[in-house]
Amino acid sequence: MPLTPPGLIGPILSNLVSTGHIGIATPQLAAGVAAGVMYWSPLVTVISVGAGTLGVGVGIIPFVVPPPLLLGSMAIGFASSALIGIFSPLTIVGLSTGLALGLIQGLVLTIHPTVGLGAGVCKFVAPPAGPLMLAGFASVGLIGLSAIQLANAIGMALDLTLLALVLPTPILGPPSILPGAGVGIGKLV
Repeated sequence: MPLTPPGLIGPILSNLVSTGHIGIATPQLAAGVAAGVMYWSPLVTVISVGAGTLGVGVGIIPFVVPPPLLLGSMAIGFASSALIGIFSPLTIVGLSTGLALGLIQGLVLTIHPTVGLGAGVCKFVAPPAGPLMLAGFASVGLIGLSAIQLANAIGMALDLTLLALVLPTPILGPPSILPGAGVGIGKLV
């Protein structure tokens, strides 16, 4: 199932509410984060290094972002954006858990031109997420200094998370008796 705005809003909103974010701006915040992720995710490039048998294969796996990795990245993003206060830890937990649960609905698709059947590892390359998160916030009416700081913090968290994220992927295609290895490319949907 590909990433969709409703598929992201639900987990983000429910986790924000579970951490005490109850108010009229909470659904707006969840929608802004979801919109920012939807602007950013099509620009993510997946690079996969694989080995196995010679041929052409594909890899399809869920986009699993470990919540502790996203939590640590979110804490760094908040601190660097000067969003430190009594409610920050709850916001960080709500956003990171909600984003991790929302992102798992996405798929990582890769094509391997030199590996027909085997395994690989995926790394992710993307443009900075901050400006795209800011655009997502603006699209739902979240504007002002606080919105800019929060969008930059979440964008930085996504950037840091992708830098550290490595996912194993099976490569499926026609088997061969000859060995094959190489680099595949893909995208996040």
